Order: sequence, then C-alpha cells, then structure tokens
Amino acid sequence: MFTKIIAFLTALIMIFSPYAMSVIGATEGEPIIAAEREHVYDADRLLTGVYCFPKDGRFDTLLGYLDDAGIDFFIGSWGQNLTEDDFARLQELGMGIFAPNSEYYRTVDSDAVWGIDLRDEPNAADFDDLAAAVAAQYEQNPKRLPVVNLFPMYASDDQLGEYPAIEPPGNPGVPFDSFNSSAVSYRMHVSDYINRFDSDVISVDIYPLNMAHDDARTLSTWDKWLRNLDILAEACRKTNRDLWVITQAAGNYVDDNGGQRYCDTVGDQRWQNYVSLAFGAKAIIYACFYTGWWDADSHMIDSAGERTDTYYAVKDANAELAAFADVYGEYENTGTFIVNRLNKDAAGCLLPLTKCEAKKPSVRTSAPVLVGCFDKTEGDGNAYVITNMYEPQTGKTAQVTVEFSGASSLTVYRKGGVSTVSGSKLDLTLENEEGVFVEVNG
Repeated sequence: MFTKIIAFLTALIMIFSPYAMSVIGATEGEPIIAAEREHVYDADRLLTGVYCFPKDGRFDTLLGYLDDAGIDFFIGSWGQNLTEDDFARLQELGMGIFAPNSEYYRTVDSDAVWGIDLRDEPNAADFDDLAAAVAAQYEQNPKRLPVVNLFPMYASDDQLGEYPAIEPPGNPGVPFDSFNSSAVSYRMHVSDYINRFDSDVISVDIYPLNMAHDDARTLSTWDKWLRNLDILAEACRKTNRDLWVITQAAGNYVDDNGGQRYCDTVGDQRWQNYVSLAFGAKAIIYACFYTGWWDADSHMIDSAGERTDTYYAVKDANAELAAFADVYGEYENTGTFIVNRLNKDAAGCLLPLTKCEAKKPSVRTSAPVLVGCFDKTEGDGNAYVITNMYEPQTGKTAQVTVEFSGASSLTVYRKGGVSTVSGSKLDLTLENEEGVFVEVNG
C-alpha cells in the first residue's frame, strides 16, 4: 500500500510539475549531432514553402502565383517531371523544389533542386532503412537536403511504431511525461529519430485548428500543440538541427463529430507562424498549395486553378515574415516558455514545456502568452517572439508588459512594419492570433 501511495504522489508531482521531461535519452543510444552542411538553399534566413504543387497545364501560371505570395520553395511535384526550362525559371525566381524521390530528380544537374522528398510520416520500423537512404543522398549530392517528415504527436502508437517495437528505458520513472501517454510515445519517437538520422533538419506537420464536436461547430485548438513543438525544438537545440514546420493552410468540414476547419483568414495563418517561430522554426511550409488531402476548394489554389481566400491569407501573413526573415536568421532559439498556461481560455497549452534555461525577460500579463527566446549566433544580442495564446473563438486581446533587462532600445517587427522603442520596457496590446518579433539593443 505504501508503495502505491508513493507512486500516486510521484505521478501527481509529474502532472503539476512546471517542466516536462526531456526527449534526450528517451530511448537507448546517443543523439547524432548534425553536420550542419552547406546546402543549395540559404539556411541563414527564415524560409517559406508550400506543400503539394503537381505539374500540369497550369504550372506556369501557378508558379507566378507562388512567386507573388513570396514563397521560397515547394515540396512535392507529382505528375510530369520538371524540365530544364522549368528549372531555369525557378532559378530566375530564386525558388527551389524538394523533388520526389526518383532517379531523375536525384541525378538531374540543377541548383533549383534544393533537396529530395524522401518520406512523409514514417513508422519507426522504417527508420534504419530511411537513415541509410539519407546518408546515400548526402553521399550522392551533399548540398541536397533529403527530407523525412515526421508524424505529429497526435499520431497513434501504431503509426509511430514505438510500442512494443522500441522498449522504454529501464528507469521506470522515465516514461512519464506529465502523465500523458501521447507525449511519452512521441518523445521516444523523436529520440529514436535523432539517434539514427544524420540530417540537418527535423520536419513535421501539425494541424492544430479544429472544430469542436458540437452542433455549433465551435472553433477549437489542439490542446497539446505547444508540447509537440517543444519536444521537437529541444531535439533541434541539442543536436544543432533546424526545425521545419508544415502548417495548416486548408481545411474541410467532415461529419457530425467535427474536424479540421477552414484556415482562410490571415489571423489563422499568422498565429500558426508565430507559434512555430517561438520554438525556433527555420522554415514555415503551408499545406496545401494546389491539390492535397483537404477539401479542394479550401487549398490556396482551388480545383479550377483559381486563388482562394486561403491563398490571400497566406500571402499577407507571409509578407509579414519577409520583413524580418533575414534578421531572424541571425538568431538561434534557446528556449520557450508560456505565461498563464492554466488560464481557462489558453490555447494549446495543456502540457507544460521543458525547462527553459534561456535568458528570460520579465513578463507582466493576465493573458496566456508564449515567449520564444533567442541568442545571436555571432556576437552578443537577444531577440524574442511574443504571441497571444488566447483561443481564437474568444476574440480576446492580450495586454502585455515586457521588461528586457539592460536594453537601451527595442526593435519591434509587427504586421510587416518595424519600429524602435526607447528604453527596456515594451507595452503591447496583442490582437487575437497576433505575434511580434522583438530585437533587444544595447
């Protein structure tokens, strides 16, 4: 009985602990430190991409739409192979493709091919073969990134392949992650990935914006969104990898049980972007551009080849990122923390984040607010991403005062504009679904 009481109390401590458990050591083996290779693309800035862009008779027109939206690259070009003229056009636009895994694309001589799309959402049982394929691709062309895109945390254990194929470590305390089994399995999945793959990027798709299971189709947010990104961000920091996030830029209405919602407002796109940036994302990839797995008319381009509201929402949100894409690339993420996580209207904040050892500013607010912390990669300097985490359906703004110790001034990037604030204190009224990027000067 005494042992059971101790076990119960230990579980309670884990549930209410302010820190979740580390991904490092969740499975046997040692993490591989990324080689940080020189790739064809510019890894020293924030990149934006789209998922799903098959080549058909509309390709040239749609490529113009992609350029107009300020997109750097696309993943997945099924159908006809791109030609030398297509590659030349991409290079003229400064754009690249992560091409299908075929002999044609693996061997084609063009710097428009930034990499190879090896596999989407593999099971852990495939990791050994895939890791060998990654190594072979780097051997064939060390400047082309082989992309393996991981499952999000809401994947089942069968999809992840972690139980029973990969046993948890012997320490009985390790499997707990705030008493949440999905985070346990996922930590193991990501741990196994970084222990086996010598790749410079961790890529994932997360679609957090839903409709609740009710007649009113109430908007909802996946309540483990931040913890999913936190697990991946920690893995990236500990192994010198870049985090790439495929966001939800489409949706569909399904049955009476609810489902994914349309994401055709700039707010929905902006919010996903800034949350991803708070965890250090180096690429934001919108899904889907043209064709894909959502309702066809909710993609950026509909089945008739016309631009939709989702396209214009992405274009506007993407223009905001372009205003600081180069500056953002000068920093590396050192941690992320959430303020007022247990606020009843907080979105995606159910599980605690890993311990943030970054230099934290002082944050005064009654609102749920996400703060991503960054150090300059060369020289001294800090930057922060600050995001309103109220549920979108509340429409609530966040009144926030942030004090940056020792700052002489602050550079604030907001909605595509830039301003300078004297001193060390920043007073913000963040709209619902809004985030800002702040550089600390002095």
